[in-house]
Amino acid sequence: MNTWLKACLAGSLLFTPVAFAQSADDDDPYAYPEEEADRAQQKAQKEDDEAYDRRRKLVDETDEFREASEATNDDGFRGMSRLDDPNLGVAVELVGGLLLIDSARGDFSDNKPGLGVRATWEFGRTFFTENATLREGLFADLRWLYGSLSDGTEFIKGDTRLHYFTLAPAWLFQFGDSPFGLFLQAGGGLAYQNTGITVGEEETKVNGLKPVVQYGLGLRGRPALSRNLHLTFRIEAMGLRRGYANDFFLGGSAGVGF
Repeated sequence: MNTWLKACLAGSLLFTPVAFAQSADDDDPYAYPEEEADRAQQKAQKEDDEAYDRRRKLVDETDEFREASEATNDDGFRGMSRLDDPNLGVAVELVGGLLLIDSARGDFSDNKPGLGVRATWEFGRTFFTENATLREGLFADLRWLYGSLSDGTEFIKGDTRLHYFTLAPAWLFQFGDSPFGLFLQAGGGLAYQNTGITVGEEETKVNGLKPVVQYGLGLRGRPALSRNLHLTFRIEAMGLRRGYANDFFLGGSAGVGF
C-alpha cells in the first residue's frame, strides 16, 4: 500500500505543469518580443494619426502656409498678404467740411458748408499683392461733393448749387506698420453748376458743366474693428479747379472699410 501511494503522488507531480499550461487561453497566440514591439509602434502611430486629424479640424487658413512651406519649388507659391489682411480694400465714407467757393465779387472766397459721399477702392491690394509698399499705398476715390451759395437783394438775387463729381488716385505714405499715413492725391472730373436768377417774381435757370481738376493732401487712417471690418477716416485739404475758378475744401470724412 505504501508503495502504491508513493507512485500516485509521483504521477500527480508530473501532470501538474501540464494542467497549468492548459489553463491559459488557447486562442491567444504566444507573443514574441519582436511582435510586441511592432504592436506598440503601430498603436503609437495610430494615436499620433488620430491626434493629427483632430488638430486638422481646427486648422483653416494656416493650411495654405503649410502647403507653401512644404512645396519643393516656387511654381505654386503665392503671396500670403491677403491672409494677413483679407479685406477687399473697399470703403464708403460720409464727407463734411467747409467749402471755399471762389468769389465772383472779388473776395477770396464765399465760405459755405460742403457735404458729400465718397467710395474708396484700394486697388493696390488687387494688382500688387507681392509688393507691400504698392499694396498698402495705392488707392482711388470716387467722390460727390455738394455746396450752395446765395447772394443779391430782395429784388435781384441768385442761388447757385455746385456738384463736384471726381475720380482721383492717391498715394499713401504709411507710418511704419500703423494703420495711419499721409496721402497725396490728384485727379479730375466734372463740376455741374445750377444757378437760379430771380428778378422780382420771375426766375431764370442757368445750368453749366465744366471740367474740374482735383488735387490735395491729407491724413488717412483705417484702424481695424474686426478681422474683416475697418474704421476709415480722413482729414484733408483739397483744391477744385473749375475753369478760371479755384475752389477749396477743408474737412474730413468717416466711414467703414471691408
